[in-house]
Amino acid sequence: MKRTFNIFIGLLLAAGMVSCEKTTEGLTGITYYPVIEVTGGTQVIYLGETYVDPGCTAVMNGEDITDQVTVTDNIDNTAVGIYTVNYSAVNEQGFSASASREVYVVAESGIGNLYVGQMTTPKGAVMSGGTHMVTDNGDGTYTLDDVMGGYYCWYTYPGYDAMGYDFFAEVDFTVDASGAVTQVGDVGDWYFASQVELFIIDGHYDATTGVLTINTSYNGGTLKVVLAPITK
Repeated sequence: MKRTFNIFIGLLLAAGMVSCEKTTEGLTGITYYPVIEVTGGTQVIYLGETYVDPGCTAVMNGEDITDQVTVTDNIDNTAVGIYTVNYSAVNEQGFSASASREVYVVAESGIGNLYVGQMTTPKGAVMSGGTHMVTDNGDGTYTLDDVMGGYYCWYTYPGYDAMGYDFFAEVDFTVDASGAVTQVGDVGDWYFASQVELFIIDGHYDATTGVLTINTSYNGGTLKVVLAPITK
C-alpha cells in the first residue's frame, strides 16, 4: 500500500513539472528597461534663435542605445513661452521609458516676456521662485498670468492646479511712458474669486533692467510682486 502511494505522489509531481514547463515555454525571466538621462537642464533661447538640443544618453542592460531614442518637441521660436522636449525609447517587449526638459523662449527686451518671480506677503514673508508670463496683446495692453505672483500656485497650494484648481489670477494692465502700471478691467476668474478681493494698487516697469514690480491689494493687505526677466 505504501509503495502504491509513493508511486501516485511521484506521478502527480511529474505531471506538475510537465505543466510548469509548458506554461513557461518561450518566456524570458528578465526584462531590461531603457534608462534615459537628459543632458543639462532647462534651456533658454531668445526669440528667433535656433534651438540646439544638448541631447540625452540612454542605456539598456549596460548597452548604449542613445541612437534609438526618439526626440520630439513643440518649440516655437517665434513666440515667448515655455516649451517641452520629449525623449523616449522602447525595449523589445514594448515597454517604454521617457524623459523631458523645458525650453524657455524669451525676449531680449520688452514687457512681453517670461519672468522669475519674488513675492512679499502682507506679513512680510519673502518667497522666491516660480515662472510667470506676461503676454503682449498687441493693443497696448498686457496680460500677467498671476497678479499674486504665484502666492497660491507656487507657495500655499503648490501643484493643486494640476488637480483642476485654478489658482492663477490673470490681469490685464497698461504701462505708460514713465513705466507706471495701471490695471485694465477686472482680475480674471480664479478659484477664490468670490472670497478674496484682488486688484493692482500700483506698479512700475523698469525698461533698463526689464524688472516689473506690481503691488496687489490682497483682501485688505498688500502683496508685492517683483518679476525679473529670464535671460540666457
